[in-house]
Amino acid sequence: MSYSKKLETLILELKGGDFFLSPRDREFLKALEEMGVPEEVAFEGVRRCLESVAPKKRSKTPLFLCFSAVMEAFENWRRLKAYEEHWSWRDRFRKKIELVKGLIRKLPPEPRTEEEARRILSDLEKRILRNLWRRLPEEERKRILKKYSKFKENKDLYRELVKEELRKRFGLPNLSLYVD
Repeated sequence: MSYSKKLETLILELKGGDFFLSPRDREFLKALEEMGVPEEVAFEGVRRCLESVAPKKRSKTPLFLCFSAVMEAFENWRRLKAYEEHWSWRDRFRKKIELVKGLIRKLPPEPRTEEEARRILSDLEKRILRNLWRRLPEEERKRILKKYSKFKENKDLYRELVKEELRKRFGLPNLSLYVD
């Protein structure tokens, strides 16, 4: 894991009472890193999540339960970066469609708003990933599900890890409007 020791120290301070991160917590942080979540954003999401838990329960709270808070912080960070770089959401939308043109039968309509563009790309990505999943041999699907079974308790995280695995295997770009 290449997130710094400082992140681990900050998380342990927030959890209170722990001397080290569990293997599952380490795997969770590794997964966040592989998804491209910057260290400071991961910490911000974990901080918000753990601060919402009663102090006496924090040390027993697995980090993967913080997935939604981390993803919310990540989405906010990506939007802020996009606005700071003065990009055009229309140009980004067209670029994303161009990247997956060979995987879709019919081009989606031109969106009228940024939110509509985000939704179209999200729906398109879901359909593409669903089709790729169906194409995999049953044995491969079982292997992927087993690989991430530790995180099955958190359906959002589990689903996101499986999607990330499919993206890697098939070279599919992330279709978020805010991610390059």
